[in-house]
Amino acid sequence: MLPLLLATACTSAPDSTAPPTAAAPPTADAGLEAGKAIFTQRCAVCHGPDGKKGLNGAHDLTKSNLNATGRVYLVTNGLGLMPSFKTELTPAEIDAVAAYSLTLR
Repeated sequence: MLPLLLATACTSAPDSTAPPTAAAPPTADAGLEAGKAIFTQRCAVCHGPDGKKGLNGAHDLTKSNLNATGRVYLVTNGLGLMPSFKTELTPAEIDAVAAYSLTLR
């Protein structure tokens, strides 16, 4: 009986020559969807759902000439009446919301 168990155990072992299966990397669409969700929750209050001028003197994001780096900086550090989000959002979330804001042009 023991040889049968050993034979079964050996044949059901995973093939060590097969490459490991990696999870698919996130798509750009998934990143934009995450950015949109964050924007809706955190930014639309002042900037409006479409990024056009909102409350408290928020800038019209559809007319902004800031690139992604500039937007990441502003979301991270704030400026004037805009608060800093560096303690509320992760760097990946900040990148996502900045990328989404660029689609509002």
